[in-house]
Amino acid sequence: MNNLFWISGFTIFGLEIKFYGILMAVAFAVGFILVMRYAKQKGYSENLPFDLLLIVFPSAIVGARLNYVLFTLSERSWTFVEVLQIWHGGLMIYGGILFAVIAICIYCAIKKLNVFKIFDLIVPVLILGQAIGRWGNFFNQEAYGSLITNPSLQWFPFGVYIESSHFTTNAAEQVQNFYGMAVEGAWFNATFFYESIWCLGGFFLLYFLLKKTKITGLCTATYLAYYGFERFFVEMLRTDSLYIGSLRVSVLISGIIFLIGASYLVYLSVLHIKNKKSKVEKKE
Repeated sequence: MNNLFWISGFTIFGLEIKFYGILMAVAFAVGFILVMRYAKQKGYSENLPFDLLLIVFPSAIVGARLNYVLFTLSERSWTFVEVLQIWHGGLMIYGGILFAVIAICIYCAIKKLNVFKIFDLIVPVLILGQAIGRWGNFFNQEAYGSLITNPSLQWFPFGVYIESSHFTTNAAEQVQNFYGMAVEGAWFNATFFYESIWCLGGFFLLYFLLKKTKITGLCTATYLAYYGFERFFVEMLRTDSLYIGSLRVSVLISGIIFLIGASYLVYLSVLHIKNKKSKVEKKE
């Protein structure tokens, strides 16, 4: 049964193909197709999806890599070549999102587009891509949570079996403290799965909002609050978190993102209520 968790990829003509990379490619392909569809429905130029792909993809990769490198400088030194070797792992989604957002803002300023309408168009695709991409963590045996010591809970998808060679320092300490000896592998919370399911639900929610509402910024605010809320709690279970002192970086960022999204939702709600009252008063 546990063999299922040991396959990370395959080799074709001497070239190693990782399932993680395949899933990321699928996520981008599906995202691009959906953005093309949404852009057409909203009456945007046919070139918009291609423009967004050209600016978002490289910006997100660079941002995600720099985010990881900067927050691991205290743990190791990096050479320029090592920074470029992203296929060895080491990407943080918040850096990717930040750089993509900056690139989109610049693009919208040049093209004189409403940036929040463009964000509303993208966030359903973004969260679906996160739902797909998280399964890459499954094959890489990473992004898992705390040790599961109760045998009745050691089943997938509640938990995931991780080989000892993929233990993080924190995970190894948990195993040593509980078992008191070296083991070939152990069961941990399948946090990647929790987030994948949460993001899949978020996709349907955001898609509904995109189709049924005309409130600019609503999808964006909902995404920030929805994803920030989930990541805040799930990150507390992770054994591979990056820290500033004793504070988990992703927990801090998630909390800030949630507060921004929730605050903007309140603002949009108040604005919407005021606009409805104003329309009623004008009719009277």
